[in-house]
Amino acid sequence: MKKLFTAMVVALMVAVLPAKAQFGFGVRGGLNLTNVTFSDNIASNLASSNRAGFFIGPTLKFTVPIIGIGFDVSALYDQRSSKIDDQTVDERKVVLPINVRYEKSFGNVAGIFFKAGPQFGWNVGDKTFKLSKEALGEFELKKSNVSLNLGLGAMLIRHLEIGLTYNIALGKTGEVTYTDVVSKIPQSLAKTRSNAWQLNLAYFF
Repeated sequence: MKKLFTAMVVALMVAVLPAKAQFGFGVRGGLNLTNVTFSDNIASNLASSNRAGFFIGPTLKFTVPIIGIGFDVSALYDQRSSKIDDQTVDERKVVLPINVRYEKSFGNVAGIFFKAGPQFGWNVGDKTFKLSKEALGEFELKKSNVSLNLGLGAMLIRHLEIGLTYNIALGKTGEVTYTDVVSKIPQSLAKTRSNAWQLNLAYFF
């Protein structure tokens, strides 16, 4: 899947760059509202949804004039919080979203855009969290993950963007395990996915 995403990105960039695309460089930031789901109903009572977090970092976009098709790429520090069995879990990652976007401008004053694309993330914070209700239980985050962005938003006076994105995990984000008291062997209880609604604001210089 990663190879397919990379091939799509390279192919579209080759097509776009010779067309004298318009470039913009800026800063992107916003809020995460995270929802954690479990692969096993037995563990569903461990989750507490809708925990707030944030993201921030540099961003780059380029757009082909007239047809309005382009890309935006960012390098973001992304922090998300969730609650599992009364234990607060903070996901701290560096993420690289690569979105294909379509823009429709209304003169130089405003416009709208739609975007979609893969996001690659690497865990830079704690990866293992002890669970309070079960002394021998723990939650472990994956070192890296891939997700999908679907978003829309508005552009104002060419420099400012405000948008809403839904980030969907492709594959597991982490895993809840417990250690059997008798055998002392760790066993998987459930795999988790961390999806998020993202309210974002970007300013281009």
